[in-house]
Amino acid sequence: MASAGTVVLDWHAHPYFPVSLNARRALRLLRSAGRAVWLAREGRQRGCRHALFPTDLSPSSLASLRQAVRMLPRMRFTLLHGCRVSGEGSMRAAGVGDAVLDACRRRTEGAARAAGYRFAAQLPGAARRLAVRVLLLREPWAVAVAAHAAMIHADLLVLADARGGWWEDRRRHADLCVLLRRTDCDLLLLPRADAA
Repeated sequence: MASAGTVVLDWHAHPYFPVSLNARRALRLLRSAGRAVWLAREGRQRGCRHALFPTDLSPSSLASLRQAVRMLPRMRFTLLHGCRVSGEGSMRAAGVGDAVLDACRRRTEGAARAAGYRFAAQLPGAARRLAVRVLLLREPWAVAVAAHAAMIHADLLVLADARGGWWEDRRRHADLCVLLRRTDCDLLLLPRADAA
């Protein structure tokens, strides 16, 4: 199902550290080849029809989504935007009641959902293939994404490259390890797309 120009990397069954090894291999290949990397999980028989695309709704994320939609013309996409209530911990510490916090959560979720729909509307040709989901994060990002991938039975998890320094690379590797441990779907890593 991978398009031309995509490097397909088979899962390497390492006896001790298969997740870390495969995450490192995929990230290294993404950076060195400058092309999309499809990490094919071992033992998967079904075809890919449904992809989960976590997004921060940024212009570079939109460019990556455009790239993914072009690469996978028959795939349905669920766009997942995770958000947090700003200052929730401070409000709770200050004794703000649950009713006020719930109102803040609803307001945050509503604003994030509206932003997600505006984001998806920028791809009018793919509108029928896109579903928008908003998730109020109460756990680490990678754990929440993995749980959502399992819940919707995603066949493919699509991640856009987030270039950064040494720390960002380490965090990306750690997140990737969590996702690979907690999901059984294939993984598509996209090279950083220039925002249009």
